[in-house]
Amino acid sequence: METTLTRITSLSPSSPPVSSQTSTFTDSNGKPALTSILVASSVGLVIAAAFHFHHHKHQKIVPRIQVDKTGRVVELERFSRYVARQLGFSDTRQCPQLCRLASDYINKKEGCEDSIYSYFSLELDGDSLFIKLVEEFERCILSYFAFHWKYAQISLSQVLQDAELPEPKTKLKNMVLAATREQRVERVTKNLKVTRVFSTLVEEMKVIGHGWQQFDESDCTTDVMAPLALEDRSPLLLLMGGGMGAGKSTVLKDILKEPFWAEASRNAVIIEADAFKESDVIYRALSSSFHRDMAHTAELVHQSSTDAASSVLVTALNEGRDIIMDGTLSWLPFVVQTINMARNVHRQRYRMGPGYKVADGGEVTENYWEQVEEDEKVQDGTLKERRPYRIELVGVICDAYLSVIRGIRRAIVCRRAVRIGSQLKSHKRFANAFTTYCQLVDNARLYSTNALEGPPKLIGWKEKGKNLLVDPEEIKILKMVGELNDEAESERKYGYAFGLENRDNTEQGTIKDEHTIKPNESE
Repeated sequence: METTLTRITSLSPSSPPVSSQTSTFTDSNGKPALTSILVASSVGLVIAAAFHFHHHKHQKIVPRIQVDKTGRVVELERFSRYVARQLGFSDTRQCPQLCRLASDYINKKEGCEDSIYSYFSLELDGDSLFIKLVEEFERCILSYFAFHWKYAQISLSQVLQDAELPEPKTKLKNMVLAATREQRVERVTKNLKVTRVFSTLVEEMKVIGHGWQQFDESDCTTDVMAPLALEDRSPLLLLMGGGMGAGKSTVLKDILKEPFWAEASRNAVIIEADAFKESDVIYRALSSSFHRDMAHTAELVHQSSTDAASSVLVTALNEGRDIIMDGTLSWLPFVVQTINMARNVHRQRYRMGPGYKVADGGEVTENYWEQVEEDEKVQDGTLKERRPYRIELVGVICDAYLSVIRGIRRAIVCRRAVRIGSQLKSHKRFANAFTTYCQLVDNARLYSTNALEGPPKLIGWKEKGKNLLVDPEEIKILKMVGELNDEAESERKYGYAFGLENRDNTEQGTIKDEHTIKPNESE
């Protein structure tokens, strides 16, 4: 135990000293003397040693991978072994209990923190050591998932693997599941096709109908900021946008506490494609049948959940409801067409259009919404006069590396994942489109969720007809995210697209080195 505690509190060896000054000596003929040659050789050896040390130190934090004879990756270093290696253990048999604690912690197993505390129960400074070990686990999570993004599914599967099953049996089971995946997907989709139609329709009706609550006089409020009844004001469309894992849900919770939304949200329609995805009968069936590729499962129902969200959106707009639409807003044509529809829906009813289509010749057409013909929209010979929508935008931005870690931790806890490439693209596209969106809406706000301690920070604000007011330092993240390398396979590769090589050391470490992901970030 004593050796373990020493390794926990002292992890990084000191760098070898390098002399900053050298002298050159020559003999009487002006030729380099033996001393000069020795000094030059020594300097060269020191530089080579320093380079080797730096390279070795970097390689230490990279999870190891195992490949077969063909070069195919078959396994990544397991998190428990990775933690042991970072703490200085060369063999996991030296610390079996520590490895078990690390595995339980990353899986958020019930009672894992109590087990960690018990691990140090006999130590005099047990409380302090408990905190130190939890912090080390968090740092290891941060670095463990910073590499090998191309093989994220393998690392996720290993983390989620049932620890009670013997390893050979687990490998055999995974091989069988992988080999029969397509057949199982086809069978489940065929069996639940009709059920899905009715289930999705019911979910849409729930979202549309939940807000129409009966008015209760006992629930009246005298708050001067309470919203007027819908017939006395313009309905509000709030667009929540940001890349996957940016922290939109956290910002939305704060927005719903604002005086207006605290009252209006009771009758508002809140639209989130992910909610339809999680309630999809096919998604639930595949997720519950040991379907390890969570990202692939989510992709199978992506179009269905998106269509359901679009159906609810156009229905709510036609009814003139207050709406909160939560999505990445990463596809510019779709968002622009949606805003244009909201601007005109008080005069003209709409329905879903054919969407994104590619002709045989390769020509792309995008028509997400269509106007309803005159004879379809008029009932009883009249069309009720309505107020135009007020449209507001709330954008959420953060370091994309941070969102990747959040996404992976959410996948571990919630069993819902997305591909990292898609995640990076969503951040980049939203960052590049944000200023365009600002010109189309009545009010816009931009929040940063880089700070893990404390609430999201407001870094940009715009009223209709006015310029975007920004925090000059914080707003830099918008440009940085807009320039990221969305094909990166690790944090180091995506970072260079941010221009990190031109920034000082303190700024480089702002996100990755100084912040530690907290357990509640995955919630």
